[in-house]
Amino acid sequence: MGAKVKDSTSVEMHDVNEVRPAPEDDKPSSWKDALFGRRARKYAFIFIVAFLAVLTVKDVFDLFEEYFEYPKESDINIVFNESMTMPNVTFCMSRPQAWSHFKLNLSAPADEWDAVVDESLANMTDHDSFMSSPWDYRLVMEAYDMIATYSSLERETTAHGSARSIHVFKNSPRLAAKRKTFKKWRDILDSRGISFEEFTQKTGIEVLRRSMQRFRRRTFDDDETVIKTKLRISWISQMQICYQPEFDKDNFKSIDDQGVFFDMLLSHNAENTEGQKIDCMSVDFHGRPSSLNRFMEGKGRSRDGYIDELCLGQRHEVSVHVNALYQMLENDDDGTRCRDVEEGEDSEFDCRSRCRMEMIRDACHCTPLSLSYLAKKDDLEIFPLCDYTHCNIDVQKGNYSDTECANKCFPDCRQIRFEVDHSVKGRMLRPDLTLAELSWGQFEYLTMEQQWKYTPTTFIAALGGSIGMWLGLSILSLIQLITYSYTYVTKKIVNEKILKKGNTFDKKDEDDEDGDFTIDNGQERKKMSLAENPFAEFFPGGSPEQPKKNGSKPNSRQASLDKEGSNPTGGYSANPRS
Repeated sequence: MGAKVKDSTSVEMHDVNEVRPAPEDDKPSSWKDALFGRRARKYAFIFIVAFLAVLTVKDVFDLFEEYFEYPKESDINIVFNESMTMPNVTFCMSRPQAWSHFKLNLSAPADEWDAVVDESLANMTDHDSFMSSPWDYRLVMEAYDMIATYSSLERETTAHGSARSIHVFKNSPRLAAKRKTFKKWRDILDSRGISFEEFTQKTGIEVLRRSMQRFRRRTFDDDETVIKTKLRISWISQMQICYQPEFDKDNFKSIDDQGVFFDMLLSHNAENTEGQKIDCMSVDFHGRPSSLNRFMEGKGRSRDGYIDELCLGQRHEVSVHVNALYQMLENDDDGTRCRDVEEGEDSEFDCRSRCRMEMIRDACHCTPLSLSYLAKKDDLEIFPLCDYTHCNIDVQKGNYSDTECANKCFPDCRQIRFEVDHSVKGRMLRPDLTLAELSWGQFEYLTMEQQWKYTPTTFIAALGGSIGMWLGLSILSLIQLITYSYTYVTKKIVNEKILKKGNTFDKKDEDDEDGDFTIDNGQERKKMSLAENPFAEFFPGGSPEQPKKNGSKPNSRQASLDKEGSNPTGGYSANPRS
């Protein structure tokens, strides 16, 4: 009996140590196993990961597509200011109003006129005397006519119209006297060393000093601070003369109070204007050189910040405030294209004026006088100031245009919109006086600033959110996946080449190179690698970089799966009774 029991025990022990072969057919044993078994969970997991991966790829693709469209977003705010910057104001008056103080004797002989002009010019022997001496009205009218004629030839018309006007000015017999007069003035300017810009300023001031009674900046300070205001001429033409207040650094003050901040009192000779239709004056808070400037800049521009109803003999109150400020991003899109104008760069008006200057240079090989302020000194040696008597233009065959150049001129990305209210407070006691008071209204206004929707930082953050939304990945995981894929492909190719050559491959060396660094958490030393499979947690032991080792770690996912595939009865026992 003892021997029999011993043999039975040894047989049982032999069965325990015997390794059972894996079943050839891993078919589910029940419907529960088919729906919730290991294979079902595996395929369900693979399907879910694949579906979420498709969603992730779609989101990432949409994100990149949106990023390379360079989207913009706008930030709208209301600004509450305690003060406002003095705007660049431009006043314009018609030539008949400006000339109303000149008493012309049409019956006087021309020789008498020329004698007075020649004598006055002879007394101004140098630059300083020319610029500081008061002028006789005959000098003022001749100088004004010269500047206005050149402005009309060069600026107040289209490109082809400018070429046609230059051709007429050169060849028309009725303009011979005017050509002779202009030649005399040009010789005077050259001999005194006076630039055309200085000549324009002096002429305009001589015109306006007879009309200007008051032209001042006003404040509400208790000490009644006097702000020195200079006069700057911005435009002279056959139609109008335009001017602006100018301040130096010490006298440029902000507007700290609501109410009147500037006033202008003008006089005119009512006898000389009687029976004439005199255009009303205008004021432009955008600081454009003339009232024609808004037409020269482009089509369909806003009329804001402009009023042209300052008629003679009345008291006018013009109230202005900033309605909105728009700061756009530089772009080339139709309808919104613009550029940021930095200090020292051309504004849109100067850019278009420079295009006209280049057109005249190409046609006449000289620099137009009214645009000479845009030229550099070195350029004037190559393109001297124009004497149109030597300019040969074929108007019939030539096609003169500056459109291609003007299309490269962009508006400023910083746009201010003014709200202007005008009211007439009645007629002046003296009919030869006109008063204009400029008042500032509210200090608050709306701002809209464009910004790029994505910066490099926000784009990386959005990319991390897209890949982490569905798969729980991060930028580091993405880098790991790319590195892992590259390492997997390269090592597979290397291994195949080595096997084809019949060389041996040391698995130990490969295992030693798997980790870039080691982390010791106190219980084990774990190798970490940048080329690690980010999905290794879901597919343990399946990574080509981390070959499956015999056995599994306790409490690991692999150990739980091994345990799930083991004998449900808990294994074989050496005691048949237990």
